[in-house]
Amino acid sequence: MKDVYLLDLINGISNALDYVSTAVTGHHRRVGIACATVAPTLGLSKTDAADLIMAALLHDIGAFSLNFSLDGLNFDADLTEHASMGFKLLEGHPLLNRSAYLVKYHHTPWRELLKNPDKVDKDILFFSNLLNLMDRVDVLSKIGTNIFSPHKLREIISGYSDTIYSERAIAAFMEASSKQEFWDRIEDTETPIRELLGETFGDQSIPEEQLLHFSRFFSHIIDFRSRHTATHSLGVAEMAVELARLAGMDAADQRRIRLAGNLHDIGKLAVPVTLLDKPAPLTHKEFETVQYHAHVCEQVLHSIPGMEDIAVWACQHHERLNGKGYPHGRRGSELSLGSRILAVADVYTAITEDRPYRDGMIPQEAKEVLTTLAKSGDLDQDIIHLLFENYENLDIIRSLVQARALDDFKRFRSH
Repeated sequence: MKDVYLLDLINGISNALDYVSTAVTGHHRRVGIACATVAPTLGLSKTDAADLIMAALLHDIGAFSLNFSLDGLNFDADLTEHASMGFKLLEGHPLLNRSAYLVKYHHTPWRELLKNPDKVDKDILFFSNLLNLMDRVDVLSKIGTNIFSPHKLREIISGYSDTIYSERAIAAFMEASSKQEFWDRIEDTETPIRELLGETFGDQSIPEEQLLHFSRFFSHIIDFRSRHTATHSLGVAEMAVELARLAGMDAADQRRIRLAGNLHDIGKLAVPVTLLDKPAPLTHKEFETVQYHAHVCEQVLHSIPGMEDIAVWACQHHERLNGKGYPHGRRGSELSLGSRILAVADVYTAITEDRPYRDGMIPQEAKEVLTTLAKSGDLDQDIIHLLFENYENLDIIRSLVQARALDDFKRFRSH
């Protein structure tokens, strides 16, 4: 498998969040660049700067799993809930553990952080407050109707010294923002993020095991938006891995297909939760909106260098051998074994899951649907034959994985 670099992956995830709400398009990128531009004025080490930037690129991630509205963020609103949920999503990953704490406290006022009830490292508290400040600068300058000039922003921010923001954070912002370069870098939407931030991260590639961990963590962001999809991606991934093993794929390809399974519905971030939770079949127009998720999947995953092969498998899970699938109407000769396996795994997992408007199918019903799709030339007959030959074992494996995923979802949603 090709190397995947940490900054490229974090940036890809950050870009995916833009699809949830047009109100925050580019917000995480701008806050990340703002933090990176302020960091040199503080003399931060590359490690500290990287943790700060990663937190900035992902700081509102908890809001998307809560379906929290980010339209016109209110300066006085209690935003700590989505910060806490972001922490829950990020804390389990070794490369994101410090960033998780920055996310947790990024809406906590400095005067509250100073009480430090959780006995957190003081650097963490300061960096989270700096993130809070950079977040607010972007919100005041870009989001909502009250958009302020740089001069007015500096005036507003300076009035919150040692209350909302630390004096040190404000001083760093005032120094950096006194130069036009600060504002130009934030406004730069054309330069690839690696050119802007690559010096901080270098060529830090992600070990394969941690990449799998990342994909699992991101499947939670995708699936936890709705209780009806809370276990879907992990169920698809597990089914795909088992089918790949039965089809003779080697261990490396089995790992790759797990990645693809975990990420195959990344485009669903662009689908309103009202459609995911609709207690009735979708209208034609609503179905077209849902279909768009396959295009978004391509845009996100193909933007991450090193993920190209995985992107193909993940983004073709709605293509059909007879050319009647989407997004491109690919036909059998254009669809690899990995794409065919993932398509079968996705259909089987989806029809056996409960949906707002129907119960999950029992085994006999599911087999009948798959048989029909094989005969019509939609899905690969050989893969479906493998599934039927090993049905009981595969269904048990899928059920166990989805039961664990449901437990994760319940823990995540508990307060």
